[in-house]
Amino acid sequence: MAGTIEEYKRVFREATVADQMKLFKLHLGIYLVVNIIWIALNMMGSIKIDPSLAVYYSPLGWGILVVVHYWFYVRGAENLCKLREEMVESKIK
Repeated sequence: MAGTIEEYKRVFREATVADQMKLFKLHLGIYLVVNIIWIALNMMGSIKIDPSLAVYYSPLGWGILVVVHYWFYVRGAENLCKLREEMVESKIK
């Protein structure tokens, strides 16, 4: 079942976007589990951090990185594929 190169590129881009979405969901799941445990331990008093707002620095910073991950690698996955294709095609010529 041979197709055109454009069809191959389209299918490859779709697969890449799907893979990036799976990785993002994994990242988000780990983020939620770790930060729920982190905040729960702090609320129970098992870990004491001063100032008290410092407890939220880690979830906030990591949360920003989760948004960046989505923005560039999930939402922009197709554009990344196109850039890679152009780079490979320029090396072939």
